[in-house]
Amino acid sequence: KDMIDRTLYAVSQDEKKPAHTGELFEILPDKLTVVALDGYRLAIVERPVTAVKDIRIIVPSKTMTEVAHLLPNDDEEPVHISANGGYPIMSRLIEGEFLNYRNVIPADSRTRVTIDTKEFIETIERASLIITERLKNPLRISFTEGRVVVRCQTNLGRVVDEFNADCEGDEVEIGFNNRYLLDALRNARTEKVRMEISGPLSPVKVLPVD
Repeated sequence: KDMIDRTLYAVSQDEKKPAHTGELFEILPDKLTVVALDGYRLAIVERPVTAVKDIRIIVPSKTMTEVAHLLPNDDEEPVHISANGGYPIMSRLIEGEFLNYRNVIPADSRTRVTIDTKEFIETIERASLIITERLKNPLRISFTEGRVVVRCQTNLGRVVDEFNADCEGDEVEIGFNNRYLLDALRNARTEKVRMEISGPLSPVKVLPVD
């Protein structure tokens, strides 16, 4: 349930690419990887499992939503993914080629920032008050030694907010879509996140600190 909840927000709604309207399940003998992507963000969760063979399937997001609703929030009992079980959920699978997502993940980073997740979310939410569907100005966020500064300016006003953070490496400023960044932070579900940045125009990784 936790793996589904952490990734479902990033599933594509674009029916022109059917393979990306579902979640990719990559099952190895010792690891399950669940992946969702929509062309703007990529959500990946890995967990140790025990499996009898390698499996690679794409499951519709609607099915995963139903599964998440059926699973209890605090039950630590194992879930078996198989062709039969206590109450099987039957689902079609999605045909098509899922993006080779590992190739788009930056291998290294020039800037690493450790941030209090709640404080970062609250800062972005304040800046988002002046962003509308019509005024889609990006957030300009600069990462410097010990400091994160969030700026946004639209016809509705100007916001400048800053807070302390543990920054290592090069100073950098990046433009972010406020909604995409909020989705990633809210679904991280950790007190602190580590952002790994390769440059002002490269993808940014948002990871749990541990």
